[in-house]
Amino acid sequence: MDWGYLGEFWNAITGVGDYTIAWFQSVGNAVAGAVGNLFEFVNHSLSDVFVFGGWFFSVLGNLIGKLWLPINYIFNFFKSFAEKAFSTPVNPDIWNFNDEIKSVFENIPYWNTITLVLGVCILIIFSVAILRQFLKT
Repeated sequence: MDWGYLGEFWNAITGVGDYTIAWFQSVGNAVAGAVGNLFEFVNHSLSDVFVFGGWFFSVLGNLIGKLWLPINYIFNFFKSFAEKAFSTPVNPDIWNFNDEIKSVFENIPYWNTITLVLGVCILIIFSVAILRQFLKT
């Protein structure tokens, strides 16, 4: 294994003798360069790992979010349907007809049954249309 600057430093330390201050400064610079290069490589590698991890988890979060959208939609649809279907109906003001119009509809035999059957038929038609729309390829 080649130690580069650290190997040169070790060789220089083992042969200490009558050296000048400039020589020790150059050895110190060699050690600083070796240690600096060591930390720079590690720092750069860790930075790359963190950047890749951030990208990976961002893409994974977006993918899970996209896959969760249909489930969330269906849940919210059934939740709001259950809230509206089992709550007490509101009598809106726009359906308040005068007594003459009400008497016409009240005199039609089985009017309540007819409106119920028509409502169920319309509900079935809309349900089939929605299913066809979902199953379209």
